[in-house]
This record gives sequence, C-alpha cells and structure tokens, in this order.
Amino acid sequence: MEDVRPSYILFFIGLLPFIMAIGNSMFIPLLPVMQIDMGLTTVEGGWLLTSFSIPAALLVPLGGILSDRYGRKRIALITLPLIVIGCVISAFAGMMGNATGAFELMMFGRVLQGIGAGSLTPLAMAFITDLFEGEQRVRALGTVEVFNGAGKVISPIVGGVILAFSWYFSFVFYLAISLFAFVGIVTFIRLKKAPLKAKEKNIRKWQRLKGLFLNHWRWLTPIFTFGLIGMFLLFGYLFYFSYLLEISADFSSFLNGFLLAFPLLMLTILSYVTARILRGNENNYKRAFIYGGLIMTLGSVMMIIQPLLHWFVISMAIYAIGFGIVLPAANAALASIVSEKERGTVFSFYSMLRFLGVALGPLCFGFWISNVEQMMFTALFFVTFNVVILLFSWKCFPVGKECLVTDLSRI
Repeated sequence: MEDVRPSYILFFIGLLPFIMAIGNSMFIPLLPVMQIDMGLTTVEGGWLLTSFSIPAALLVPLGGILSDRYGRKRIALITLPLIVIGCVISAFAGMMGNATGAFELMMFGRVLQGIGAGSLTPLAMAFITDLFEGEQRVRALGTVEVFNGAGKVISPIVGGVILAFSWYFSFVFYLAISLFAFVGIVTFIRLKKAPLKAKEKNIRKWQRLKGLFLNHWRWLTPIFTFGLIGMFLLFGYLFYFSYLLEISADFSSFLNGFLLAFPLLMLTILSYVTARILRGNENNYKRAFIYGGLIMTLGSVMMIIQPLLHWFVISMAIYAIGFGIVLPAANAALASIVSEKERGTVFSFYSMLRFLGVALGPLCFGFWISNVEQMMFTALFFVTFNVVILLFSWKCFPVGKECLVTDLSRI
C-alpha cells in the first residue's frame, strides 16, 4: 500500500468523531441563555439536545451501510454539507429570538445536524481500516479515539468560551469545523478501491455477516458489550459527578468543568498510549481487554467503598484509565476481524451501541440517583458482567495462548 500521508489524513479523518462529540456537549453550557433569549421552557431547551441525539443514533447504522455500498468518501461529502446547512438554519432561528416559529426552525436545523453527524460516526474507523494496515492501522485507530475523547473533553470549555461572546457563534464554530473537514476529505483522501456495486445481492451480504458472527462471536461479544456498557457507565458516572459538584458548591464553575473533564482526559491519554503499545498483536488485544476490564472494576468498587467527592474523582479517573485501555484494543480487534466489504456496516453497529451508551447513561443514573448505594452496586454489576462475558467468550486463556482468527475473505 502506498504512503497515505497519515499526518494529513489522520487529522481530517479524526475530525469526523470530533464533530459528533461536540455536536451536543458544546451546547450544554449554552442552554440556560438560549432558553432565556428564545423564551423557551426547560423541556423545550432539553429538546434542543434531544433533536440532535435521536436522529444521530438512528442514522449511525445507515451511514455505515451506505458507505459499504456507495463509498466512504461519497457519504462523507454528502453528510458534512447537511451539518453546514443545519448550522445556518439554527443560527438564523437564533437571531429570530422568541419570534413565532423560531423554536421549530431551530429544531429543524438541529435535526439536520444530527442526521449528518450520525451518518459520519462509523466512517472514521472504516476509513482507517481501508487506508492503513498492520501496526500503522492500530496506531491510526488509537489516534481516532484521541480525537473522539478530545471532542468530549473540550466541548464544555468551548461552549463556555463562546458564551462569553454570544451563543450564536456556537453554530458558526460547528459550521467552520464541518466545512474544514469537508475540504480536507475532498483534497487529501484517495481511496484506490471502488465501493461495492449496487448490483451485488443483498442476500450474499447478509450471509457474510451471518458467517462473521458465527465464526467470531467469541471476539465480537466482548467488543460490543464493552463498548455499550463502558460508555453507559462512564457518562452515568459523569452525570452523578456533576450532581456531586453542584450540591457541594465548593469550587468555581471553571474548576468544576476541569474536574468533569479530568476522567475524559485520562481516557484519551490511555487510549493513545495503548494504541502505541498494541502493535497489531492479537495477544496484546487480549491483555488490554483483561487488564482494562479489571481496572474498570477496581474503579467501580472504590466508588462504593468511599463516596466522598475527592475520592470519587480518583475512582472515576481509575475507571476511565481502564476503559481507555480497552477502547483501542476493541477497535483494533474489530478491524482485524471484519472484512472490507462489511466494515462500514459492522463499525456502524458498534458505533451505534457506544452512542446509545452515552445517551442512556445519564438518563438511567438520573432515575437511580434517589438511592445512591443501590445505583453504585448496579453499576458494579454491569462492570463485572462485562468481565464475565469476556471470560465466557474467550477460550484462549491464559493470556499468551493463541486465539486463531478465521480469514473472512474466504467466506
């Protein structure tokens, strides 16, 4: 494979998960002011987030399926302009203030942004697996996780900075990032292989997917469960952590934001470091899953033992470190298992599960927060369930024993 100039390509591919990450989180600190300026209720303000997240979650699988059929680059160059158009509509609606129809127009713009961002989500990992091989692919997948984590970390900070000027600029910023990614993909990404032709029989495609899960369910099961449950607990813990910071009132809003970002920062750093260590070795993937899962369990146990705020910060950081070790191993293992023809579809399903975890974590923890002790034990159950699934799925133990993978190109 020819040199694909990763210093350029990785940056623009990394912007795709970054765009998804900031699409909601950046607007959280802006909501109170947006509600006042547009004369919205709290429920209507919440819908400004939900109108983005629901279509984004639903469109994740479709983006992967369409990219398998029509090509990654073509889908990216269709969905990024959708985000740009949605930003223009939302900014115009914001300038209307509390005029009649402004809220509905804002909702329409946010839905377009969600459709575009959701369709982009599975493309980053699919781009990487198409363009890179071996150790270079593993490092590239780790870099994508860094962009994803960086988007989550800096989103509240960006929103706070924008709020110092005007919340209208949030849509200008989102438009600029999307347009920049569009130009980069047009200019730098060159895919040598043609996309799947529409004439290929769907029945054969689903036969290959069925064969994939039948042959590799021992790998795929822990990958999918760790992605879903890991994100579910991470953002559930963050929700509860924000509640603890609010009721304590011991710190400034800036320090609260930093403390909330700290676990995500640890996750991002460990994702990058782990990706550099994996080196495309299958047994390294297994080690990362095992060690990461145990560290996640340790962090959850520590939250039960000592619920004080300063201890909770440490416990969350430990959980995030464990999850940061797991994520690049899961991405690399999935890339090595799935053949090129199914990458978009499988990665889209994986991305959808992770995004559902992000969306459902705060919601469920909000219901459970009335009984904190029970909430923490429930969270610990989910973590240990992940580890049990891992032990049940893999017969290639102890660590170091080979776990052979079938060549899917023969299916």
